[in-house]
Amino acid sequence: MRGAFDLPYLASIRSALFRFPPFSQPGPALFAGALAIITGLFMARSEKVKVLPALLGPSIPALLLLFILTAWSPFTASSASLGMDASTFEKALQSISATMGKSYVNPEVEKAVRQVVEEKDKTLQEKEKALKELSERLARSEEDKKALERSVKDSALLSKELEAAKQAIKDLQGRIEKDNAPVKGGRYDLAVQPTNPLVRDFAVKIATAAPGPWDDPQGSKIPNAAGAKQLVLIHGALSRNWKYVSDPAVSWTDYTSPASRTIALGLAGDCDDYASVMASCIIAVGGRSRIIHGFRGQQGHAWAEVWIGRGAAADRVLQAVASYLGKNSMNLAVSRDTATDDRWLVLDWELGRYSFPGSTMTVAWTSN
Repeated sequence: MRGAFDLPYLASIRSALFRFPPFSQPGPALFAGALAIITGLFMARSEKVKVLPALLGPSIPALLLLFILTAWSPFTASSASLGMDASTFEKALQSISATMGKSYVNPEVEKAVRQVVEEKDKTLQEKEKALKELSERLARSEEDKKALERSVKDSALLSKELEAAKQAIKDLQGRIEKDNAPVKGGRYDLAVQPTNPLVRDFAVKIATAAPGPWDDPQGSKIPNAAGAKQLVLIHGALSRNWKYVSDPAVSWTDYTSPASRTIALGLAGDCDDYASVMASCIIAVGGRSRIIHGFRGQQGHAWAEVWIGRGAAADRVLQAVASYLGKNSMNLAVSRDTATDDRWLVLDWELGRYSFPGSTMTVAWTSN
């Protein structure tokens, strides 16, 4: 803080002195100043003291006391404080930068720091506390900014991968046989075709955007990080490119298109055709899937589900899927078998969300 009077270049001298630890701490400086004043008063009472000793006499003991107190550090702040002279704007800003781990240049931050430092009604401890809280808020803000940037980057990457999957549909369409006859409704043992070379080519081409084995250890069929992303990519490629067309009899229980035929038609059909292709692609890259029938009165719906394991393993899969989708894992719809604790993630029109509020649900087909 400024004194009662100012001298030319005093601010520059004060700024230069404050760079040295003995002068930057208010406690030692206060006691040293008091000793200098007391020594000067005693020497002034003596008429025998000459001019030069009179000038040097108060300063020498004061400087000695200053260095002793600085080395002894009886006034050191607690570990919870910022460890700086909060009355000095430059040191406060340096402490903020040190907390952020970089040179933090921001006019708004400088304004906030100056406002705290120059507050006349606050003690040193209160200023240090306020500056520490400011540092913590800035650190949280930086973390939130980085998290948002990562989310935007992941979203852009996923969109790019889904565009590649869309191109995969076009590339494979001309290769798939269109003569594959439809099967009776509900015959998923015939409609789900994970080993059909063309269906597998289709699924693998989508999954290559997230290369790696589906599970670890392989054969467990519980998705790891790569498998979780592959199921997100497969679901996105199918759901975003699907064209809904009802069966000729307007009853999904009468007609089911084999997966290879549905892909050849450009991903067109109704819910059981969609479920058959979805299950086929999941199984083709190493997963386990099943198809569920839901009923409400005379209405019905079919959808696929993917097995994600049990307990903590299933929770990890949900967390991975949720992170790729930018959602909360608690909001993803999961079926649980009470007898085995097996958990199945819903792969309806929207991943992890039921589109049909059925009053009755039955397992129509399950892979090995």
